[in-house]
Amino acid sequence: MAKDVTRRLLLSSAAALVVAPAMAQDRGAQDRGAVTFVRDFYAREIARHAANEGSSVPDLLAVFTADAQRLWRAAQANRNNANEPLGPILHVFFGRGALPGREIRLDAVTASGAGAVSVALSIQGHPRQLAVRTVREGGAWKISDIDYGGGESFVAYFRRRAGR
Repeated sequence: MAKDVTRRLLLSSAAALVVAPAMAQDRGAQDRGAVTFVRDFYAREIARHAANEGSSVPDLLAVFTADAQRLWRAAQANRNNANEPLGPILHVFFGRGALPGREIRLDAVTASGAGAVSVALSIQGHPRQLAVRTVREGGAWKISDIDYGGGESFVAYFRRRAGR
């Protein structure tokens, strides 16, 4: 019995040593994919913002997961009922204070673990740190949430707007 346990332990340890580096490589490749997706996306959105170009609802939502899209639509359906306090307008991708005509600069985009990508940007010279949560959905990278800092995120904001 002890021989069987030792043999199983030895075989499972050897298998773990072989599989662990492959899993780490896969995680590294996923992190690079997520960072590339977010960097490219934010570069395009900043250029769109600088050119004062809007985007259609399908274009806006295409980058989000199906759950985030449903939440956004529920908030839009409830927008006349939401008791939203007056204050800075929330830009869906950049957070509060990203008004038209304000300079937005992308400073750094790095992996921050657990499917999150850290985005450092500046709005009118004021630094802002975002945490963009990404997932693979339907074979493509999608955004599941954006943490704007200060305890507010895309999901929390639109959940509140939807009355949930």
